Amino acid sequence: MKLLTLGNKAYLQSSPYFEIFQFDSVEMVDAVTGFVLNKIGGYLINEVLALMGVKDDLEELKTELTCIHGYLKDVEAREREDEVSKEWTKLVLDIAYDIEDVLDTYFLKLEERSLRRGLLRLTNKIGKKRDAYNIVEDIRTLKRRILDITRKRETFGIGSFNEPRGENITNVRVRQLRRAPPVDQEELVVGLEDDVKILLVKLLSDNEKDKSYIISIFGMGGLGKTALARKLYNSGDVKRRFDCRAWTYVSQEYKTRDILIRIIRSLGIVSAEEMEKIKMFEEDEELEVYLYGLLEGKNYMVVVDDVWDPDAWESLKRALPCDHRGSKVIITTRIRAIAEGVEGTVYAHKLRFLTFEESWTLFERKAFSNIEKVDEDLQRTGKEMVKKCGGLPLAIVVLSGLLSRKRTNEWHEVCASLWRRLKDNSIHISTVFDLSFKEMRHELKLCFLYFSVFPEDYEIKVEKLIHLLVAEGFIQEDEEMMMEDVARCYIDELVDRSLVKAERIERGKVMSCRIHDLLRDLAIKKAKELNFVNVYNEKQHSSDICRREVVHHLMNDYYLCDRRVNKRMRSFLFIGERRGFGYVNTTNLKLKLLRVLNMEGLLFVSKNISNTLPDVIGELIHLRYLGIADTYVSILPASISNLRFLQTLDASGNDPFQYTTDLSKLTSLRHVIGKFVGECLIGEGVNLQTLRSISSYSWSKLNHELLRNLQDLEIYDHSKWVDQRRVPLNFVSFSKPKNLRVLKLEMRNFKLSSESRTTIGLVDVNFPSLESLTLVGTTLEENSMPALQKLPRLEDLVLKDCNYSGVKIMSISAQGFGRLKNLEMSMERRGHGLDELRIEEEAMPSLIKLTVKGRLELTKLMIPDRLKAFVRRN
Repeated sequence: MKLLTLGNKAYLQSSPYFEIFQFDSVEMVDAVTGFVLNKIGGYLINEVLALMGVKDDLEELKTELTCIHGYLKDVEAREREDEVSKEWTKLVLDIAYDIEDVLDTYFLKLEERSLRRGLLRLTNKIGKKRDAYNIVEDIRTLKRRILDITRKRETFGIGSFNEPRGENITNVRVRQLRRAPPVDQEELVVGLEDDVKILLVKLLSDNEKDKSYIISIFGMGGLGKTALARKLYNSGDVKRRFDCRAWTYVSQEYKTRDILIRIIRSLGIVSAEEMEKIKMFEEDEELEVYLYGLLEGKNYMVVVDDVWDPDAWESLKRALPCDHRGSKVIITTRIRAIAEGVEGTVYAHKLRFLTFEESWTLFERKAFSNIEKVDEDLQRTGKEMVKKCGGLPLAIVVLSGLLSRKRTNEWHEVCASLWRRLKDNSIHISTVFDLSFKEMRHELKLCFLYFSVFPEDYEIKVEKLIHLLVAEGFIQEDEEMMMEDVARCYIDELVDRSLVKAERIERGKVMSCRIHDLLRDLAIKKAKELNFVNVYNEKQHSSDICRREVVHHLMNDYYLCDRRVNKRMRSFLFIGERRGFGYVNTTNLKLKLLRVLNMEGLLFVSKNISNTLPDVIGELIHLRYLGIADTYVSILPASISNLRFLQTLDASGNDPFQYTTDLSKLTSLRHVIGKFVGECLIGEGVNLQTLRSISSYSWSKLNHELLRNLQDLEIYDHSKWVDQRRVPLNFVSFSKPKNLRVLKLEMRNFKLSSESRTTIGLVDVNFPSLESLTLVGTTLEENSMPALQKLPRLEDLVLKDCNYSGVKIMSISAQGFGRLKNLEMSMERRGHGLDELRIEEEAMPSLIKLTVKGRLELTKLMIPDRLKAFVRRN
């Protein structure tokens, strides 16, 4: 036997040691080393002049780490990772992180020196020599450490000399793009049909004998309680039966005020301005009284999802009037005592496991979706695995998601791996998840682990997630695709693997998603082992070594100002529902290596006036993502120009920026989100993809032909600026960015005409990529619709608070709007509406939603019978 010393521990090489629990640490270290390798490569390409003195040493370091990355793949392929390999991979993880620190720190110093002015510039020459000497020594030390790790691997037979395995990334991405895009579909309720029927009767019954005010659905995690509740909630009969509906989740860590606010928002009857006032209520009792008043006298239905604590219901029931008007409350929980023990008239419904036939139906819908011919052998293999899932839907869908991406000759390998990992003669969720995670490329692993930063049951906006993933550096450039499109492919793959659930889909794209709390627990477990994310709360405080720290707004309003400053931190995020006023001390933001800073929903404690971004943020010159949404910041200081690597600026939800905002030096900007009604200086904007929103004046000053990558544009003229800075626009200017997909114009008293040259013109305008068009407060003339319905790729058209000048009849002709799926129309003032809307028989063949709302004088709606089922009147 050989004795191996790693760190402060000694191990016998041949010792079988303990049964490793379901996660292999090597598969996570593989993800980090792959990330660091890409980072080294990026520095060698983009910063080659600055690295001339250590270029060869860095190349050697990269080569050694590449070999280790290959050995990790070999270790990962083993069914069990022995204790020696586990400790060795920890050493690899440490050195990978240290390589990242050395490189980022060196380039931080270079950037800081380049920003110096005056007499300080005189010290640059000496400082540069000292920095160059230090990085030479640091990299050579890293080389010695990595060679020592390699010797340990060779001495004790860890892994082999295989090169890193994996599919060709280009082929993978091409195949992903060719996969069928996600489609709108109802909640999958295989095996729950009888449950739906039973509970619909309970919900809709007017029988005096059936006075069940509360319906509780209970059963173990992964059985489909939320799916069943969602099916009931979205039922057409339920929508017609109740005056209003609301949905809220509770989870294990909850605050009563957050639950109450979510219910109030979900009802959809409170304005955005009123919601901001409600959030300022200091006491829960104020929210209870407010919600009670909203619901009193109404026939309502409220779903309270995922209740863990009986006290959660006790704190809610005071706010829900029980006046026997037929109102209902649905509770989902894993705990029988909660389901049966809530006060009031309750019907407790226990959710059962699926039968084998139901399990097979659920499995084959996904697993065989990409297989043209399913032979008997494949069916037999599939059925063997499905039987071991024990009728648990979540285990079945994750297994089918894994197999749907496998070739038929690989099914037996998956089956054999599962057999070796069986526990209690059954397949656990963690088992099949581990197999799915193990085969992912390192970029996809990092993307999945990133879901651990979001609170439980949180609806994640995919756009925001994509911006964060790109800023973190997890997404690599591709010759054919922008990084954002690559990131969307990864998210689509996670949905396809059934590891993430698509929550909201528009124009064939996942707009928001959720992760099941059991899968989220697995992501958190892996992230914790990897020092990937530290979630700060009352129990878990700041980490000295973790690269990312996240604070969920569920905790106390004041984030501890005496927190330890972790100089290694790359990401600092506040995420979740905002609770009143939260504060962060700007002394906690002196984190020079920070790439991602999300302060959403906070106020800054600083000497500056409250609506100005603190100058300290201008010192974070490595920053790629700055999230200051809902922070009341409406002035950006001149120091913002220091953030030359900034990719995303999210200032949504704040008051309009009324003064000039100079972003012209931020040449890496890809996404600008906020309301910039004062002049917004963008520069050339060649990388810009999102611009929401700027004034018509600012738009008129930009060079539109340089905005070749612009995809999402919003023009917004604040009412206070209508007479001062508003300028006439021509529709032709919006057609110059040829990749424009989404366009929103919120400009009061503007006319949309096909003839006018001084307003917005539509004559011969080509929008080859436009998918969504929203017009707010626009005046439409008679000949506007014929021009709009010729847009070749338009799928979503919203005409909000629009006026119709001299038009009483609006017609949509046959063959018009060939791809349109959603049409929403509303008018602002009486006397400016329509008398009639005509849609010819063959028009809008793809339409699935037609909404007519507002103060309409619409007396006739002449549409084909096939479209009447899609009409919504509000």
